[in-house]
Amino acid sequence: MALKVVEIKSLDQINEYKKIISDFEITDPYAQFDFIETFDKGISNLISFIFITDNAKIVMPGYLNPIKIDGKETGYFDFITPYGYTGPFYSKNTSSSDVEAFWVAVDQWHSENNVVSEFIRFNLFGNEAAYSGKTVPTMLNIRGEILEEEVQWKSFDQKVRKNVNRAKRELLTSKVFYQDIEDAIISEFHDIYIQTMIRTQAKQNFFYSFEQFKSFINNNNKHAAICTIYFEEKAISSELLLVSDDAIYSFLGGTDEQFFDKRPNDFLKVEALNWARAHDKKYYVLGGGYGFEDGIFKYKKSFFPNDVVSYSTGRKILNQTIYNNLVAQTSEYRKSIGLEELDPSDESFFPLYNKQN
Repeated sequence: MALKVVEIKSLDQINEYKKIISDFEITDPYAQFDFIETFDKGISNLISFIFITDNAKIVMPGYLNPIKIDGKETGYFDFITPYGYTGPFYSKNTSSSDVEAFWVAVDQWHSENNVVSEFIRFNLFGNEAAYSGKTVPTMLNIRGEILEEEVQWKSFDQKVRKNVNRAKRELLTSKVFYQDIEDAIISEFHDIYIQTMIRTQAKQNFFYSFEQFKSFINNNNKHAAICTIYFEEKAISSELLLVSDDAIYSFLGGTDEQFFDKRPNDFLKVEALNWARAHDKKYYVLGGGYGFEDGIFKYKKSFFPNDVVSYSTGRKILNQTIYNNLVAQTSEYRKSIGLEELDPSDESFFPLYNKQN
């Protein structure tokens, strides 16, 4: 067994990572380079752990960030996996002992390379098992199991069935676009998405350009689909779905507010679900809300009342002495700019030394 760590910076390195993902037969959309580049922080400080045994292949991309306090580098680093359902991605025959060996090798590498802490975003399918750090249940998510259509319909909350029936009476139609998606379809989606971001006063980093979406979709033919709802041939609701071998993921989307009364949102979710069933997917992941059991979470739960799972993150301190020293330095810096000192026992923010303002 051997651990290899590769930077993902040059074109050759990017292509090497893409080839590894392909050769390892990892179909998770969150593992794909274009997802990381488009929807997280790009390629700056991006690396990947590659672990190979006789039976297993494990990949874990992430950011090796220089730790800075008051803008000054400390000579130490932390590691954080990309946005979304990430952590280690396994080939099919990976055993628990392989995963344990992987974490041992990663910890060793961290210790030899001045890595002080690690933050892992796990997926909803158990890749937190055998983690060598602290696993923290972070929020509730919906990982919907796809059932036979009639059984699924009866499992929805009554409000969902009522809204879908309303959408059908309003003569809404749907279409799911998958592979070789035309620019006009991406543009329909993008227009609705941007209008929604403006209406909801979203943060600037959510304002992805048409070219960003086009590049991601075109470069990930098997991992991206668009579900769009139409009223009298006008696109009124649309969502970008991420696609793996076993699941579809509700990702980014929006709705024209002029048509809320026709209930296109519920209709879109059910139509995407029907498409997933027809393509032999096992799960429809809707994710969670912005807060604990907030309105968005409850809306998602109405489609899958019995499919609530815990989304976990992993936290690890590789060198407690240095970690404590960095927290103390950050605390002094905060005092110098008029902020409260840090409480070293505060576990609401990790790593704590990054809480600088």
